[in-house]
Amino acid sequence: MEYRYVSLDEVRRLPEQLATLSNAAFAEYEGAPEVDAEFVSWYLRRPGSGPAVCVGALWGDELVACVLVALQALNLGGEFVRCGIIDTVATHPAHRRRGLARRLMELAHGRIGENAGEAAVLYTNPENHPYLFYGRLGYVTRARAALLTGVRPGKAQQYTVRTMGPAEQDVVRELVNGRYGNYEGFALLDEALWDWHRLHRPSGLPVTVAVAERGGEIVGTAALAVCEVLLGGQRRRLCFASDLVYPDLGCLQDLLALAPASDLAALYDTRAAQSADLQALGFESQLGEVSMVLPFTSRTEVLLRRDAGPWYVMVESVVGV
Repeated sequence: MEYRYVSLDEVRRLPEQLATLSNAAFAEYEGAPEVDAEFVSWYLRRPGSGPAVCVGALWGDELVACVLVALQALNLGGEFVRCGIIDTVATHPAHRRRGLARRLMELAHGRIGENAGEAAVLYTNPENHPYLFYGRLGYVTRARAALLTGVRPGKAQQYTVRTMGPAEQDVVRELVNGRYGNYEGFALLDEALWDWHRLHRPSGLPVTVAVAERGGEIVGTAALAVCEVLLGGQRRRLCFASDLVYPDLGCLQDLLALAPASDLAALYDTRAAQSADLQALGFESQLGEVSMVLPFTSRTEVLLRRDAGPWYVMVESVVGV
């Protein structure tokens, strides 16, 4: 029996099959969560993604390998470029070393080009084998980041911190876009991306959007989502803090004090100010992560020759939250 390479919209019972494949492929990967069909259905609704632009390999009717793609405009070299974000490069352990990942990556690159994408972007642990594999495909390391973990701090009591109200969503979006708009790898939070990432989430993966006020004005925010991941060989329940915006360290401390779990985690470029601030609050580096880019056009090649600022790490791509 030969493998068939297909768009994921051709796969029967896709959410269930993709969840089974993902859990089998990443069972021993540090930082990986277990997922279910509801999570997969949500993830495939990611703006710029969907089963039609993602690819997989079938063994009979069984999905045994896949590559997910999401097309979004990301900041590269100071300009927003339409990119294909590569996620969930997964092969079932029983079907490895048969060239499936390479063939699916080639097909994914084709999908990106067909949809006017000018580069492919992905994240990986530089200590794992896939890092070398992506390098052989032509990907270059653009930034280095780390998974930082710490414990929920006590309140600094310098700011009034609470959960965001529905009427405050535009203010919070503007804060995040204003803070990270010049970071490489950032996709501006438009309404579609905000709705997907913040509002219409799986029931088992809720998010708390915290805001910090001073003088009646919202000056800080944090997204706080609890997820169980493999870390240090054990499953750990961590609250992932992302989109951290704050005017000073006291505000950051007050925002994190609202976290719904005691053990916290965050993903940041090692050059970013947020990384140093989190370490000042006692966070420590646990895992390395790199962003890698494969340019498809001369324009992106030129942009990638520019000096890079901090990279915005997409927690939804690295962990899935």
